[in-house]
Amino acid sequence: MEQINLPIAEKGVVDQIRKISDDTWDIKVFSPGIAKSSKAAQFVHVRVSEDFRPFLRRPLSVGPCSGDYLRLIFTVKGSGTRLLAQKSTGDVIDLIGPLGNPFKLPEDDEYPIIVGGGIGVVPLLLLDDQLEPDTPRDFLLGVRTESLLPVDEPEIKHRNIQIASDDGSIGFGGNVVQLLERKLSKLQSNRVVVYACGPGMMMYALKQVCIKHSIKAYISLEVPMGCGLGACQSCAVPRSDGDGYLLVCQDGPVFDATEVLIEPEVLR
Repeated sequence: MEQINLPIAEKGVVDQIRKISDDTWDIKVFSPGIAKSSKAAQFVHVRVSEDFRPFLRRPLSVGPCSGDYLRLIFTVKGSGTRLLAQKSTGDVIDLIGPLGNPFKLPEDDEYPIIVGGGIGVVPLLLLDDQLEPDTPRDFLLGVRTESLLPVDEPEIKHRNIQIASDDGSIGFGGNVVQLLERKLSKLQSNRVVVYACGPGMMMYALKQVCIKHSIKAYISLEVPMGCGLGACQSCAVPRSDGDGYLLVCQDGPVFDATEVLIEPEVLR
């Protein structure tokens, strides 16, 4: 079993903050303990203010890490993330992490296809970094429209990310699961493994495609979360076999796609 580092509490310092698109922000944080021990799909629990408004921390996927620094890329959805977007260089951010179980890296003869939907791309950026540089792969990203891209043009080019947009404003005209199916029809390898994170409808459709093609898929789930440590059980998702529930914060966020019942209305 892969060794997972124990989470730590750390005072991160904002090194850089920038707006990526209409509602998406990218914060580079000096957080050496967490940055050096984080693996793809693990997350941090972030205290966004110095008082208790909002009371709960916010779970955010760990983005790309470099040395002592990590990136938090997020969309503003409520008061907590709005406060986070208002941080400035030098501000201190209270972090707990890394939390959760990471993606299992592909075996030597497996061909990875990385599939992100919107802000779900964040843990997949770290996965892309943690693959061996010479590992052949495909990296697909779906967005509703070009103005909602969660990564900028230099990063798209650097990682050779193939874009699908629902309205055809950039890249492939259609959703990212349709792009995945097109990709699968051209691949000769029967050892494909899919790594995915995104909104509920995308994950539901992706699971059906992977079952249809008998492809192994690892999915990182994003659901509303309270404590992040398994105590409140607010992030429970049903097992596929009907035998109870799994906790995204403790048992996940990464699951074999066959383990969990994907309910689009539950996932973000």
